[in-house]
Amino acid sequence: MRAVARLVILGASPVTIVRDAWDWLLYAATALAAVTAIVAFSAWALELRRRPEVGFYWRLSPDGDPVHLADWPADHVPEISSTQPFLIAAAIQNTGDKAGGDTLINFVVPDCFDLHQVEAPEVDPVRAGNGTAGLPPDNRVVFLIPRATLWTPANWHLSHYRLQYVAGQCSRHLPVRLLFAVADSRFNSRGWRWLPSIVPPSGSQVAPVGTPWPPRPRGRRQLRWIRAEPRGRVACWRGERSDVRDLIVMPVEEEPPVEAASSALKVKASLIRQWARRMRRGAGR
Repeated sequence: MRAVARLVILGASPVTIVRDAWDWLLYAATALAAVTAIVAFSAWALELRRRPEVGFYWRLSPDGDPVHLADWPADHVPEISSTQPFLIAAAIQNTGDKAGGDTLINFVVPDCFDLHQVEAPEVDPVRAGNGTAGLPPDNRVVFLIPRATLWTPANWHLSHYRLQYVAGQCSRHLPVRLLFAVADSRFNSRGWRWLPSIVPPSGSQVAPVGTPWPPRPRGRRQLRWIRAEPRGRVACWRGERSDVRDLIVMPVEEEPPVEAASSALKVKASLIRQWARRMRRGAGR
């Protein structure tokens, strides 16, 4: 008879694993390394996401008096006398969550104006060409390049610019455009972010006389969307934000010539004498 092979089914037998202190130390070190890597990567990713953003603010004094500076809305087109210097206060606020590192400001006006910054009157403007602020056909402009140093989140950078029309006698209404551009390598191309960010309050801490110092904290950090302001108004490109204002330079009202004025006075005097003679004749009758 043939031998029948026996099939032996091996069952699972209990196995006892003994871990010593060295094994537990390795497990703990591995877990700690994983947690440290996750935390470090998250902090790096969040820091990489942080960036400055800009809010533009304009104020105008048509007569050049700082006391008369008033908000300049984007839809307001003021009329400026061609013989009167005027004053512009142009400010930016860092509405982002990171300080600007290499922020550069360009304030650009047509070359028909004499331009000086009140804070640095000795600095002469630079001349160049610009299709936005320049007047055709040459599109020539003058501009100043102040730097926004220590431009930290929620803080401001303010400059005052004095302008005077110097292109001879203005004989017609002249519409012009002023350009306010800010450049920073951390600006993205959209002017907004996909997700909200945690930013400090935009207001400032105040403590008037009679109130305790230091002031109370102005509030916790806020979770909100970061975007260039005013919303829908700022032109956004990678590394640059810009805003504009329009105004109209008015011509000088011409006075009548002296000869014409004297002739008009003679005619008026003659009419008065004729009226007086008629009144006397009527009284005699």
